[in-house]
Amino acid sequence: MSVDVRPATDDDVDAVVDLFRQYLRFYDQEVPDAEARAYLTARRDAGDSVLLVAALRPGGDGPQGSVAGQEVVGFAQSYPTWSSVSLSRSWVLNDLFVAPAARGTGAARALVQDTCRRAKDAGAIRVSLATAWDNVAAQGLYESEGFVRDQHFHHYAYVTGA
Repeated sequence: MSVDVRPATDDDVDAVVDLFRQYLRFYDQEVPDAEARAYLTARRDAGDSVLLVAALRPGGDGPQGSVAGQEVVGFAQSYPTWSSVSLSRSWVLNDLFVAPAARGTGAARALVQDTCRRAKDAGAIRVSLATAWDNVAAQGLYESEGFVRDQHFHHYAYVTGA
């Protein structure tokens, strides 16, 4: 069994919506299928985000939610942006999730590596991300892939209530 990473297609939407909703639940957010689908497809179709899927190639016909015999088990969504300080492109790896049953297959690592490769190919000088303080498994993955915890800046958020 091997992991393939590729841009999400229309055929992947059902699987990605399910994974996206699981991801949001991890962060204590509950969103109906229709809203999750609308958000993901709008971001992807407008070019606001780069939506990648990790698919396992088990051989033969894959289960429902698969494309060409590939079972979609994870996704990553990044937002290309700009860095004023460096006068360069930058990407934010905002969302990464692998189905619990597929953890340990290398899917998360493959998604991180492919995101970083695509960012570099697009001329971005960095990929940044944030993860929960207690998400030690993700922190270990990111650090093993060369991500460095920020020691120079505190990051803040202002909730507008909109």
